[in-house]
Amino acid sequence: MILKRTALLCLMTFVFMVLSGVSNAGGNLREVKVPDKLSPGLDHLLNMVGSQSNGSFRPQLMEEILQFVATADAAENLYYADKKFGATSAYYGFDIHETLEHILKFAYNPDIPSVAVMPSSTRLSYWTEVQGRNQPFPKLWHFLPDLKTPVVITGIKHIENTPDLYTGAYYAYDLNRLFCLFKHKGRRTLITLSKQIDTSNVGKMGLVLGADENWDYLYSTREGLAKPGLGWVRSYMYDSYSIAVFYEKDEKEPLVKCGFFKWIDAGWAEINMVQKKHIYRGLERFGKTFKEIIEYPFLPKASELEKVFTDIQHLGIDALREQTKAYLTILKSRHIHDKALAREEFAKLFESEEYLHQMKKEEMQSIFVLECMKRILGKDKQTASIVKPICERSAIMFSKNFR
Repeated sequence: MILKRTALLCLMTFVFMVLSGVSNAGGNLREVKVPDKLSPGLDHLLNMVGSQSNGSFRPQLMEEILQFVATADAAENLYYADKKFGATSAYYGFDIHETLEHILKFAYNPDIPSVAVMPSSTRLSYWTEVQGRNQPFPKLWHFLPDLKTPVVITGIKHIENTPDLYTGAYYAYDLNRLFCLFKHKGRRTLITLSKQIDTSNVGKMGLVLGADENWDYLYSTREGLAKPGLGWVRSYMYDSYSIAVFYEKDEKEPLVKCGFFKWIDAGWAEINMVQKKHIYRGLERFGKTFKEIIEYPFLPKASELEKVFTDIQHLGIDALREQTKAYLTILKSRHIHDKALAREEFAKLFESEEYLHQMKKEEMQSIFVLECMKRILGKDKQTASIVKPICERSAIMFSKNFR
């Protein structure tokens, strides 16, 4: 038993060294612990979310957190917080030159899927519970004109993420979510919290095809890591916590300071393989894409996007499969020289109808939401034959990039 465990640990160490060398993301940044004076506020927020929620929201404890988000230089330092429940942490911050209302209408709109504004981190997501009931998530921007007291919304959301840049693995899990919308010194502020409910499903093999900023992802149904020789690894996200802050400096001169604290415990054999730089790279991956979309000058009105995505939701299963088949053909031709596509677990996705019939309706809908966003941002013209008819049915004008 001792020899077996020693051999396993040696093998784990080797795998960890291989994966750690994949990217130097965050490797040139100086690691700096966030000031201890943030701890009361961070602990208060983390204790609020989930079934073990402890008390009501106390805005007065947010002073140090908001000051840190407003002034920290996340481009020079890799900030991290105290470990929570054995989970490693990192912080990432950036600016959005828009109003908080604009962000809410796109990023937290019940009629706009999360993949539309978070395509590099989210494959699909949906609410299973809001305020303890089966009901739609509220339109938070409706609360902005009158924020005399904080607005607190709770819920449970199912998430499936995109393939990890290091391992290719992707995971599905449920999150307890909590939203606090309030004013701090007259400035409109949103803090969102998440806490993983249980261990995720075992990681499945996925691919990032080409440059990550192209948002071309392929999802197999096989468990394991996508790195050659590591398909045997059964990995999990054991636990995760996050605090996201959106602090509007001045609604008349649009500028929102954004800060994300995240803790992750993930790996295999109940060993946390996550380093600070891995979390930082994931947050950076999310942040750059989020900023690109929210600040895009030709972004249609939120109400116009709602119409497009409603049309996608109303497509029948046969139409979705037909369009998904055409999409896979385009994806394969676009990355024909990618050696990973020749591997058995990925090649069969293009050769068999079985994969299409295994795909859930929500997974296929997510593809077309993502492809519509690519077209809006002028990223992809190859899929025009697939997504343009959908968008035209909504009579939407996407600027010269779309036509």
